[in-house]
Amino acid sequence: MSAQKNKATIRLIFEEAFNQGKLELIDENYLPEYEFDAPNPSGPSLNSGRENFKQRVRAFSKAFADVHYNVQDIVTEGDLVVTRFAFGGFHRGPFQGFSPTEKWTTVNGIHCARFVDGKIKTTWAGFTNIAEALSA
Repeated sequence: MSAQKNKATIRLIFEEAFNQGKLELIDENYLPEYEFDAPNPSGPSLNSGRENFKQRVRAFSKAFADVHYNVQDIVTEGDLVVTRFAFGGFHRGPFQGFSPTEKWTTVNGIHCARFVDGKIKTTWAGFTNIAEALSA
């Protein structure tokens, strides 16, 4: 699969799966043995499977009302796609050990995805300021 196609898939995931809640796109674009590694103070950072990932996406949506992801940059190199993004939403539900602040929260992040045969096999994600934003 071409780097441009992989880049388009990531943009689709951010715009439609994360922003619009079309989680069926995860089943269509991620391998069944998908693994994701992301900070999680209240549980393991490494998880596997599309269903576990969909649960994590739902947890973000429940914790942050009106959550919206804004893709800032996407860079590709071979089968790797790196995305710099920000997301914002009202922190209205518990999230990873943080009680709701009822405040608009903006968090910056990076998302790296490795593709195999045109589908996402592994992702690594990190947030530059999530603990600070949720502790304020």
